[in-house]
Amino acid sequence: MNELTSLDYCKLIAWLAYHKYNVILNKTQMQKILFMCYGQYLASHNSPLFNDDIPKAWPFGPVFPRSYKRYSDGVPKDLTVSEKERFLKDKDTLRMITRTVDDYHTCSSTSLSEWSHKKGSPWEVTVFSNGKEKIAWNKVIDNSIISDFFNNDEWRNIF
Repeated sequence: MNELTSLDYCKLIAWLAYHKYNVILNKTQMQKILFMCYGQYLASHNSPLFNDDIPKAWPFGPVFPRSYKRYSDGVPKDLTVSEKERFLKDKDTLRMITRTVDDYHTCSSTSLSEWSHKKGSPWEVTVFSNGKEKIAWNKVIDNSIISDFFNNDEWRNIF
């Protein structure tokens, strides 16, 4: 079985948002929803959702650089039969991703960025780990910080 990548999950998230809600996600929305899925999976499985990309602290929040560069806004292509079969092999993860898209597809880029910048968020802890004077852009957001954050249901409070 081929391991699913960050790009595979971007395609699934885009497909779900479009085919369930007729919503086309922009890059910021995609990155935040992907980060939510990554964090939930990491917290519940103690391993990352995918291994081809790591979250970094960018000015507008956590970003997976590889998927950010390769994901393009627009109407997503349909999932192939083999892609659907690969996602269906892990029904629990598929349900979690579907629920996350269901819950957050209507959130604006601004509200999702504000959520990712909240005090105590993995982004905020990473960026300001050296104090407010030394901002650490493009620093890897440690999985242990992400896992701790997503183990607490407070993360769901966007507004």
